[in-house]
Amino acid sequence: MDTYLIDYEGSSYRLPVLLEWKFSYGCALPCDAFEITFIFNKSMLDMLSNAVRLRAEQKGETVFLGVVDDFEISVTENGCIVTVNGRGLAALLLDNEAEAAQYYSASLDMILEKYVYPYGIRDVRKNVSPPQQALVVDSGASLWKVLENFVWFGCGVKPRFTKDGVLLIGEEKGQSFISSENSAFTKQVLKRSRYGVISEVLVKNKALGMTETVENTRFTEQGGCCRRIVNVPRKTRYDAMRSTGEYQIAQSKAKELTVTLTVPSVRFFRVTRLS
Repeated sequence: MDTYLIDYEGSSYRLPVLLEWKFSYGCALPCDAFEITFIFNKSMLDMLSNAVRLRAEQKGETVFLGVVDDFEISVTENGCIVTVNGRGLAALLLDNEAEAAQYYSASLDMILEKYVYPYGIRDVRKNVSPPQQALVVDSGASLWKVLENFVWFGCGVKPRFTKDGVLLIGEEKGQSFISSENSAFTKQVLKRSRYGVISEVLVKNKALGMTETVENTRFTEQGGCCRRIVNVPRKTRYDAMRSTGEYQIAQSKAKELTVTLTVPSVRFFRVTRLS
């Protein structure tokens, strides 16, 4: 695998052979993460201090493009080692906060122009066309939250980044990974968690005296009991109130079922659906 650090001027530095690497895709939604380790020499210090991006390639294919968060140099009896950590490009939106704003007819292009493009993200692939809609932005909300809310309330999908750094808005068919009883796995883990799964959301618009209850029927029938109350701004429409409750339940269910498959060879894929 070829790995490069990119500094704030756009210059690339090819790293030596990695001693260890770990790329996490979708494990800490919405942000992917990486950690790499390699042998240090003193000529690397300026490069490490100036690095802002990491790009990793496997057989000519970009398998990770992300933001450098930190590096650490350690000296032990095993030698001098560097560890670099970072996150996917979603970090550029998560780390920046928005000012309070209220829009009566916002479009996707307007959201991208104001909350995405100015922060270093230019590659966007749109597979949906959300209708223009009212949107309330809370002071201090992350730019990612602004984009996520607009897309979710508009067409019921969530944005994400591909492993090569493209912001994807809407579903897109990816590569398939098919397993059977003959597949070779070094480890298989299935985890089912009830903790944190919401059974009911009461959405309240205090200004208008409106309420809407959204239920997670399947979880309730299985004995689940975890209620949440969400207050929304005055201008929130009835359909947006229901979408707010559905979103809270969907978020709580994200880690309800986790399947971990460890393969013996190097493969790069993102599992979006298990069947």
